[in-house]
Amino acid sequence: MASNLRLAGSRFRVREASKADVSGMTDAFFNSFNAPFWRYFTPDTPDKREWWNDAWTMGIENPTDRSFVVEDTEEGNTVVAFSRWMTPQRNGNLERKWPEMAEHEWDMEIVNQFFGGMASNRHEMMGKRPHWFLEMLGVHDGYQKRGIGARLIKWGTDQADKEGLETYLDGSEVGQPYYKSRHAFSQDKDIVIPDRPQYGSIHYVSLMRSPQKPPTEA
Repeated sequence: MASNLRLAGSRFRVREASKADVSGMTDAFFNSFNAPFWRYFTPDTPDKREWWNDAWTMGIENPTDRSFVVEDTEEGNTVVAFSRWMTPQRNGNLERKWPEMAEHEWDMEIVNQFFGGMASNRHEMMGKRPHWFLEMLGVHDGYQKRGIGARLIKWGTDQADKEGLETYLDGSEVGQPYYKSRHAFSQDKDIVIPDRPQYGSIHYVSLMRSPQKPPTEA
């Protein structure tokens, strides 16, 4: 439950997301995913904001998803971080349903290779084994390095450890060492993304984490 999520102090509150949060989640997304690749692939425009609002709504409505937000209670309960976990299914996780992508609004070569690469890697690495999938994680760039993202990750890996299940995520090359050193992810597989003049080259990877043995209670 969301009540199990705790951050040091009382400033930041973690709770499950509702439809009332979708615009705040989109704000947090654009303040988190602001590297040149993301500014090219999904720029902060009205049509892309509407698309992300729809994407968050679909996740909140999906009974096999768990979506969380982190609020800054000292700044009018502004949403400063988010996560979305796909929960384990008996025959493996269901494929993600996304809002429609109009070809004239997206670089479809990137859509097919990036989104398609993530889906094919997960199928290849996880097969039909039940697993926890950290599909989305973002922390506003003004709130990073405060342990917020770590707690959102730990919530899901704790569930996986209790159930003896694996965990899967897709992440940037920059984040790969962090996921491995801090959260025990190991196996990785490249996601090939086309180069573009607007951002050059970018490298994403798929990562898998084996269940960890819970610490022995004293």
